[in-house]
Amino acid sequence: MPLRIDTHLLHPSYRASTLDRTRAEWPPHPYRLFCALLSVADPDDPVHDAALTWLEQQPAPVVRVPARTLEAAEPRQAWVPTNGVEPLKPGHAVLPGRTNGGKQKAWPQRNLAEPLVSFIWPHCPPPGVYAVIEHLARRVPYLGRAGGHALLSTTATDSQDTAPAGDAWHDWVPTTQETHDTHYLRAPYPGFISRLRTAHQEIQPAYQQARPHPYRLACTEPEAADTEVVDGPYADLLTFAFPTGMSLDPSLTLKVTASLRAKVSGMLDAAGHDVDAMTAVHGHKKPGDERRVCAFVTLPFVGHRHADGRLRAVGVALPRDLDPGHRKALLAVLLRLDGGLRKLMVPTVRRPVPLTYLSQGAAELTATKAARAERWTAASTEWSTALPMVLDSFPKRNGDGIEASVAASCVLAGLPEPDLVEVLRQGAFIPGAPDLPAYALRRKPDDRPLPSRHVRVRFPRPVSGPVVLGSKKNFGLGLCLPTHQGQAATA
Repeated sequence: MPLRIDTHLLHPSYRASTLDRTRAEWPPHPYRLFCALLSVADPDDPVHDAALTWLEQQPAPVVRVPARTLEAAEPRQAWVPTNGVEPLKPGHAVLPGRTNGGKQKAWPQRNLAEPLVSFIWPHCPPPGVYAVIEHLARRVPYLGRAGGHALLSTTATDSQDTAPAGDAWHDWVPTTQETHDTHYLRAPYPGFISRLRTAHQEIQPAYQQARPHPYRLACTEPEAADTEVVDGPYADLLTFAFPTGMSLDPSLTLKVTASLRAKVSGMLDAAGHDVDAMTAVHGHKKPGDERRVCAFVTLPFVGHRHADGRLRAVGVALPRDLDPGHRKALLAVLLRLDGGLRKLMVPTVRRPVPLTYLSQGAAELTATKAARAERWTAASTEWSTALPMVLDSFPKRNGDGIEASVAASCVLAGLPEPDLVEVLRQGAFIPGAPDLPAYALRRKPDDRPLPSRHVRVRFPRPVSGPVVLGSKKNFGLGLCLPTHQGQAATA
């Protein structure tokens, strides 16, 4: 029996913008509803916590919206006070609190034929949990921007009642496969409550804690998505795009990621942190230390018929078991202090290259697809290397056992043991994925000359990314892309 939460907008428009504020968000992201429920809950009430914890652990909901909508020709504008979190000196005496140059703030909005948006989960909670969710929903005053006043109602429905009502409605349903028409919506996930409250204490925006989930537009009754997703070894992937039109040869991957690690270490040191104590950053672990370390990666343009394999962005993947204090320090220097990571020295370029941070779920127009974090983190049962994997050990002379070696590398990387491993001696499974020369596989002259291969692995259950395999995984080689089952290899 599905659970449905209906949002009745008091004005026939939805007021929320994309992360870059260039257009209206559509369809509404499920994470906004969850944040609204959490905002009216009592953080000291274990009953409220239990109900919302049940909700965050459910599969992503179906989002039902009116089929007839239109982006407003003119965004809504208004004067607003500064959203300050620290005491500031008094500003302009005539226009108090206005520090944006005397300009109104604008919010794009979507006009709707019917002022109703529904979120449908495949399972209904126990009666006690349902009563708490119903109570919290009645207390929510708005969805999206604070001016988007709404009334929320909760219903436990039969499966037949959740079918789309003709052509007047569109259902956006969660999916595990990425196709040309995939749309990413930020949705709650297990642990979302804890991350939101930690972000609130650290004065971080809520959108940085959200994770994009792939959705597709469905014309038929949605199927329940009961497949459990296995968490990969990394909790976050922060991506920073090169300027438009700039790219680098993929053979420079190890040099670029080494420069990125050195840059991050220098930023931490300049901020007063003890970098030597941050094993996850410098990666020099003592024997017996099983903690994961950060992966510094480059993001190539692959997976398209016109892909060239050249590098379009860099990224930092933060492990799940990262010390909370170290995580806070990394996020601070990468995203906030002195503007965050804004430039990087890379080979073949004389001056530092400007970088642009792309938060997860950012509009597609802000950068190439390769630079978007969700491109590399979407859950999938099948993953194929976008950059070749450097093997963890030498294969036997006759080539036997190389698949078992790759499977062992998956487990070593903190992933489940795969059901299927395919290895290519030449070429790749993904269009545009490059082969690299031997010199590009060593960070130091005395590195072992381990061979590299493009591989494809298939897990018994969907695994969330990023997925990086092999002996150079902490420096970007072996980066994988979620692919469709049976995708043909390219020579």
